[in-house]
Amino acid sequence: MRLSHKLFGGILIGALLSFSAFRQAVKASDTLTTKATVGLLDGPEPDGPNDIWDPYDPDDPYPGDPADPDNKGTGSVGQLTLDYVSNLRFGSHEIRNGGLTATALNTHAMAQITDGRGNGAGWTLQLRPDYLVGEQTGSVIGDGYLYLGSIMIRKPSTNVSSAPNVKATRIPLGQWENIVTAPVNSGKSVWTIGFNQVESSPTTLVINDLSGLKADHYVGSLSWSLTNAPT
Repeated sequence: MRLSHKLFGGILIGALLSFSAFRQAVKASDTLTTKATVGLLDGPEPDGPNDIWDPYDPDDPYPGDPADPDNKGTGSVGQLTLDYVSNLRFGSHEIRNGGLTATALNTHAMAQITDGRGNGAGWTLQLRPDYLVGEQTGSVIGDGYLYLGSIMIRKPSTNVSSAPNVKATRIPLGQWENIVTAPVNSGKSVWTIGFNQVESSPTTLVINDLSGLKADHYVGSLSWSLTNAPT
């Protein structure tokens, strides 16, 4: 009994395979479906830092920034890298009653990100502007914020990926903010994120209250973080 069941199954499968091998006539009005396939793999692990590109035209090499002349990039190597971030210079200003809005002197301020992964997982660029501290007096500026202004996101002409999104441009001193996020399947390959490029919406440092501050040269760290997923 068991043997006959196995034999019957074999005959049935053979019949089905034989039936499917016959060609079917196709009429002009019929619709058939075929498939196109492609496999995507991570590229080879880079053996050095990525090239830095002009934030005004990422098909051209980075020309440098007179306000940030010694910045050669981060030197990061990998599949997802933060290649370049600017030091921002806001000049010198007199202490007066009230607050201060200082515009950045940089002509080519930017961040550059390269995503060479094949999975299209997306990424997030975060920024925290720390309190500014006087180098001689130790006075602290904590009541204010960094305003990035209009952020110009560009890519080389060979990049066909969808663009990442601007999330925040006003960042209180001492706080992390997500400034640019690439959703899943976007932000691949090279992207320049330009600051201080729009005259009507520049990058500025806003200090809400100057009272009690002493004349000094104030310095605050800009902490940048690139995470490997959108948030």
